[in-house]
Amino acid sequence: MDMKKISQVMDNAINSGEEVGAAAVIVKDGAPVGSYACGYADAENKKPMQTDTICRMFSCSKIATATAAMICLERGLIAMEDDLCRFIPEFEHSEYYADGRLYPCSRRIKVSDLLNMTSGIAYPCDEKGAEAINTVWYELDQSYRNGDMMTTAEFAKRAAQSPLLFDVGAKWMYGSSADIMGAVIEAASGMEYRDFLKKNIFEPLGMDDTDFFVPAKKRDRLGRIYECAGKEPKEFTGTNLAIFDFEEKPNFQSGGAGLFSTAEDYAKLGAALSTDGKGIISRKTADFLSVNSLSEKQRESFTWDSCKGCGYANFMRIVENRNNAGLITSNGSFCWDGWTGTYLMNDPAEKLSISITMQRAGAGTTRLAKAIINVAESSF
Repeated sequence: MDMKKISQVMDNAINSGEEVGAAAVIVKDGAPVGSYACGYADAENKKPMQTDTICRMFSCSKIATATAAMICLERGLIAMEDDLCRFIPEFEHSEYYADGRLYPCSRRIKVSDLLNMTSGIAYPCDEKGAEAINTVWYELDQSYRNGDMMTTAEFAKRAAQSPLLFDVGAKWMYGSSADIMGAVIEAASGMEYRDFLKKNIFEPLGMDDTDFFVPAKKRDRLGRIYECAGKEPKEFTGTNLAIFDFEEKPNFQSGGAGLFSTAEDYAKLGAALSTDGKGIISRKTADFLSVNSLSEKQRESFTWDSCKGCGYANFMRIVENRNNAGLITSNGSFCWDGWTGTYLMNDPAEKLSISITMQRAGAGTTRLAKAIINVAESSF
């Protein structure tokens, strides 16, 4: 693949100060056909961004969690209609907050509610009723700082004591569901979440640089996060969602935001998802990821600009109207991004996947990511 156009787009983003550093790997028919990196992984020390720069994937981690859930679904370990309390009994009697008081939920949370983000289990936020879940996330953060971090299962049990922000299934809301799914997978499989991912996804695909921590021997490849783009970017030194630069395996293995990876490594997951599962999941299950699950009522709250023209299911947006999405891709393509600008696009119709990494705090879906996707998709 001729990477000239993509390299120009990426260089322009760096030279204009739009981004500090970025890397992209393009996969076609299950194999890499082009890659490019530019800018800095460490601007202060002039360390260049590379396709093997280790990045904090944040919510791009949800794609791995969705894949793990599909593996469990194929094996009969979970079912979409299973009640969440089958795996985490503390969720048996959930309540939701509305109009200044708590109400019993009309039904139990199901596995499908987690995967569709219709569970009502919030992320930390300023909404009324979120005080309890905010406290759980704060205590998770503090537990690491105090040397005794909560486990994935402990976090889920604590979250179960917090009210939901709406009745189960009433609407879509981005929240902690993928972190709860990690605990479900642990309970269903009898394995620690990290071990399940390594055995069933990372090791079979050769994703040697993907994990919940960065060991000492790889620390020199860990990029820095910047709070803002520009000629003199400022390094971000805080934390988000209790994700620290772990040097050893953390007790809490966040299915929603916890993975560290590289553009090269995450492209291997994209290669599998865009080519009939590549042995990780079946062809039919890979196709399952291309279908929206939200009802018309739930879609009313699915209003993010980055999700225009898309449906949602299994922790990912699914392109349904390419014009509204602003993406030159196939309908049925599925993708998600991360808080630092990481992005994985999967287009099964073209057997094409695009893995993008950068490290800008609060970035989400960037203009650069969409530009890379459009140039790559129009090249075939």
